Amino acid sequence: MTTIGQLTVPVLETLGTTYVVRWDEGVVIRLERIYEHRDYQVDAEVTISDEQELSPHLLGPVRTSITKTWRAVIADLDNVSERGDWRQGLTQDPVLVLERYRAGVPIVALGAMEKPAPIAEVLPGIVWESLPTLVYGAGGIGKSQMALAWASALHTGTQVGGLQATQGNVLFLDWETSDRMTWHRNNGLLKASGVEPGPWPDPDYPDSGRTGMVWYRFMNGQIWDSVEFLKGEVARLGIRTVVIDSAGPACGGEPESAAPTLKFFDALRDISDPTAPVQSIILAHVTHEARKGGHSSPFGSIYWINSPRNIFELAVSAGQRQNHSDYALHHRKSNTGSLRPPLGFRLTWGEDGCSIDELDIRKNAKLVTGLPLGERVGIAISENGAMSTADLSELLDAPTRSLSATLSGDERFVSVNGQWETTEPLGVE
Repeated sequence: MTTIGQLTVPVLETLGTTYVVRWDEGVVIRLERIYEHRDYQVDAEVTISDEQELSPHLLGPVRTSITKTWRAVIADLDNVSERGDWRQGLTQDPVLVLERYRAGVPIVALGAMEKPAPIAEVLPGIVWESLPTLVYGAGGIGKSQMALAWASALHTGTQVGGLQATQGNVLFLDWETSDRMTWHRNNGLLKASGVEPGPWPDPDYPDSGRTGMVWYRFMNGQIWDSVEFLKGEVARLGIRTVVIDSAGPACGGEPESAAPTLKFFDALRDISDPTAPVQSIILAHVTHEARKGGHSSPFGSIYWINSPRNIFELAVSAGQRQNHSDYALHHRKSNTGSLRPPLGFRLTWGEDGCSIDELDIRKNAKLVTGLPLGERVGIAISENGAMSTADLSELLDAPTRSLSATLSGDERFVSVNGQWETTEPLGVE
């Protein structure tokens, strides 16, 4: 066997959770799906190619340890490659990758950083730059349609429901419907908003063929099984927002367990570049208790509440013979500041598609009942003037004890001659 030169010092490149080692001589080794066992042994899926060979692909993907000697891999390569001795090259590769893998994200001296820009709201009050947002609600109420409307506005940089979106390409990851159904929904939303759904050039990515419609992929299995592929596509297409529809199947059908939930959020971080992380909209269902009329929260592990930076509950009021549905989006958790007032939307179906308009939820009795008691009190006083506790109890169908606690514990309410007034405007404007 003819020997082709010795390999020089390699260069290691990290692509999300994929590690690529390159030599000037044309040898490329990819290590993907790295997994560390409880005994600290680490293995990976390895693929090896050599551009100087007539058939560049030499080996893999094969799963092998990177904490042990690659004797079997070296022996296989010596049998199929014109390079006479692979031992010299492959003794470097696992060491480089293992060091980088265990080093993780480097430590940053915050004091030495330039003051970063504030975290922007790319969809005001709903989606924040580089952060995960979770939206939960009962099944079948239209979460997917609403999320697609937000995604379309973000993708095109247009308005939705009175909110001006900041343009950035969107990838819709779908475990629940199909590309055909999503196409019709997306097309209807764009037509109703006056946006051309066909292709137009993207100066930053001239070969990507970006269109008015969001990028889409039908998904199977857990999201972490597709991390390497999604990482490449997010970079290639310039994706800024990822929509997950929905959380349960994306984490493997075990959202009530801590481990797959944490693994889901790790995967969501891994699909983007740490220097330019994407933001996400995650759709989730409600708990069994909520479906029975109990306390409402996202179904699954407590980490579905702890990990997202903002959480919203979507409620709907739909008439049986109407061509529209009214929605209230309640802000249930915030790590980006104070909770925002509820947002109202009206989704209307017409011949030209489906439109999303701003809605004053005070005009919908069902949605108003879903507001926190303090907000309902504020609306009642704003509309009726100063009111007694007894009058508020009758109007709002709320226990006097709960009302008294709310009124006395909130500095926005003041009692004047037994009548409650507000010190500032309350409710939904």
